[in-house]
Amino acid sequence: MKKRVLTGLIGGFYIGLATYLGGALFSFTVLGITLIALFEMDQAVNKKTNIIFKLNYITAIIIFSLLIFSIDFNLYMLITAHTVMAGIIFVVHEGTDFRDLSVTFFGFAYIVLLFYHFVVFSAYQHFWLVYAITFSADSFAYLIGSNFGKHKLCPRLSPKKSIEGAVGGIFGAIIVSLTVNAFLLKEPTYLIIIIALIGSIASIFGDLLASKIKREFSIKDYSNVLPGHGGILDRFDSVLLMTPITYYLVMILLF
Repeated sequence: MKKRVLTGLIGGFYIGLATYLGGALFSFTVLGITLIALFEMDQAVNKKTNIIFKLNYITAIIIFSLLIFSIDFNLYMLITAHTVMAGIIFVVHEGTDFRDLSVTFFGFAYIVLLFYHFVVFSAYQHFWLVYAITFSADSFAYLIGSNFGKHKLCPRLSPKKSIEGAVGGIFGAIIVSLTVNAFLLKEPTYLIIIIALIGSIASIFGDLLASKIKREFSIKDYSNVLPGHGGILDRFDSVLLMTPITYYLVMILLF
């Protein structure tokens, strides 16, 4: 427990500081997180060496390096180039199969593209909603679920999660998001409620998605890089899905 709390405090402080300072520091931080997450996914789901998957590392470095140095680029062009190169490797390398290709595409979309939205969204002060929703939803879900949880939310994937905890987490995310809005954003209350509601539900599904992948490949944690927390994907699973969803909701509803 001490390791978990200490890791959480140090990691939370650094991420908060990097977010506040923004710019190249935050982009570089997200690049590091993305590369570690790719490695965790690679080790978890690839039973043999997947040559095509290595392309994800290269594309991630290119995308985030362009972001770090504030160089304009066409994301769709890079995605197309990535897809074409993956197809070429699949054809010319005899040791690869369609599963390798599929895992590569999922890893790219799930990790590289979703983490890309962290950097894009961080240019707006509304990015603080990501932290407000995620951490409050997790905290309230744990508090309510551990004390009042009686009905399992999804016992097949996550036996400890309860419907009561999920509802508590959603309400907690809304309350904290409204607090952030009152002091920082000053946006219409009903729009923040909509964003927090959908974002917190997305965070629940993000957690369950990561749990299903781990169950599929019979692993407890993606790695032990974060003492007491497991791996990067274990810590960021709920944030991965909700960040782009929250970003697009903010762009549509508030801009």
